[in-house]
Amino acid sequence: MNIAIAASNGITITTTMVCMSFLYQHHWRRANPPPLVASILIITLTALTFGLQFAYPEILQAFRRDVEGLKTGEWWRLVTPLFVQPHGWLQFLFNMVFLVVFLPIAERLYGARIWLLYFVPGVVGQLVNYAWLPDGGGSSTAAFGVMGSLLMYVLRHRRSVPKQYSFFAILGLCGAVAMCFMRDGHGPGLLTGAFLAALIYGSSQQGQPNNALQATREDARA
Repeated sequence: MNIAIAASNGITITTTMVCMSFLYQHHWRRANPPPLVASILIITLTALTFGLQFAYPEILQAFRRDVEGLKTGEWWRLVTPLFVQPHGWLQFLFNMVFLVVFLPIAERLYGARIWLLYFVPGVVGQLVNYAWLPDGGGSSTAAFGVMGSLLMYVLRHRRSVPKQYSFFAILGLCGAVAMCFMRDGHGPGLLTGAFLAALIYGSSQQGQPNNALQATREDARA
């Protein structure tokens, strides 16, 4: 089962990286882009909290998932597990790579709605993990939510994106579905991010294709 979970995670991460490379190449540059406030704040706060959990171990105990604590009214344990890394440096490095790589392009695409796309999937992933893996924490459920928003962005613009990227996006979502069956909280987090991104696109874009991505079709084929 651990091998299957690792394989599903690997497929989802790899396919998202492929889609993300296209988005960075063809949709990163724009005139007068707004500052990446959310990305900077989330990354900085996550790094700062990780440093503090070593200097003050009680922070880790107060912020990580704790079923009994949640039942007694410690509601913050739905959010704070996103900022601590109970498994140490390796978990921190992996999660920081995810945040540094995926958050900026997602914020460039979705603007201030990145707050929603980060924290709602993150909390959903933590809720699921309270049932599947009661003790722990980490930023990955939120990071996977951001990944889901990128995969959905590619799918929503499939008419103006080379077909292979739509295939990779579908494959990444299938990997997330497989993770749900394997009781891996990354799967629900990613699917929640994809679902929210679809709702955001439907309400703000009204189904209209993105002109910037349309203009890149020929460039992508070159």
